[in-house]
Amino acid sequence: MTPTQEKPKQAQPGQTGPRNYGQHRKANAGNRKFIAAGAVIALAALAIVVVAMQGSSVYYLTIAEFHGKQASLAGDKEVRLAGKVVPGSIARDERTKEVSFLAMDKVDATQTMKVVYNKIVPDTFKDEAEVVVTGTYTNGVFSANEMLAKCPSKYSSTAESN
Repeated sequence: MTPTQEKPKQAQPGQTGPRNYGQHRKANAGNRKFIAAGAVIALAALAIVVVAMQGSSVYYLTIAEFHGKQASLAGDKEVRLAGKVVPGSIARDERTKEVSFLAMDKVDATQTMKVVYNKIVPDTFKDEAEVVVTGTYTNGVFSANEMLAKCPSKYSSTAESN
């Protein structure tokens, strides 16, 4: 550098200029708008998730548990019940395609419930099959709108399958 050339001036702290590297940008109205819009979008997404989860929540009970809470769950409240088909209780109406059967609790076989289902039954549905039915309970009958029958496991021990 020659004596006639001057060293470029650096901006003083707080001043703006080409060499103002150490200064932080101050939040302006534009940044606040982006933050507010992001917060609104996040809250809307959270509200959608909460509403969707409330509509699909269903009680999952055994038949014995259901009989204990029957008064509060009867009517139009949808419930999912787990049980076992009582042997010899399956009745099919060929005209209406309705299937009715008695389901018993897996632990306490004295706890039973009449179930009516009028859709196509699973292939694994038979006597003593474990079933999960979803529907409503009215006038002593469980009207199922969905039924799942558990497939017996090939890998269960002989003591378990007896």
